[in-house]
Amino acid sequence: MTNVLVPVDGSESAMRAVQWVARVLARQAGARVQLVHVQPAIDAWEVRSHLGADDIARWQASASQAILAPAAATVREAGIDVTTHAAVGDIASEVAAHVTRLGCDSLVMGTRGLGPVQSLLLGSTAMKVIHVVDVPITLIK
Repeated sequence: MTNVLVPVDGSESAMRAVQWVARVLARQAGARVQLVHVQPAIDAWEVRSHLGADDIARWQASASQAILAPAAATVREAGIDVTTHAAVGDIASEVAAHVTRLGCDSLVMGTRGLGPVQSLLLGSTAMKVIHVVDVPITLIK
């Protein structure tokens, strides 16, 4: 059984990765897609002085759901079993942890997300993930 993790961040590149996985796995019986959205931790005192931890957690959960829902709908429309996950922390570390915890046999991700360095050929997050994940990775441009 195929179990693929796809990190999503709301970018066009991430959505192309989701669409590619949906097309490829639509032909595989028993395939499963795990979608993960990772929010960076909010540690700035300017934010924490006005919002409590519960408020920040609710905002992050809502933001993750807004990104995960359309991606999950794309996978479901292809008839593939999909589960969504939201996390907070370092993106590359969280992706690697989800690969291990969920027993994923591969990872598919976009090459550029919504990070601050859009001009790189391969996004810095994708580069970090490549170095910390021990499963085959497919990058979608």
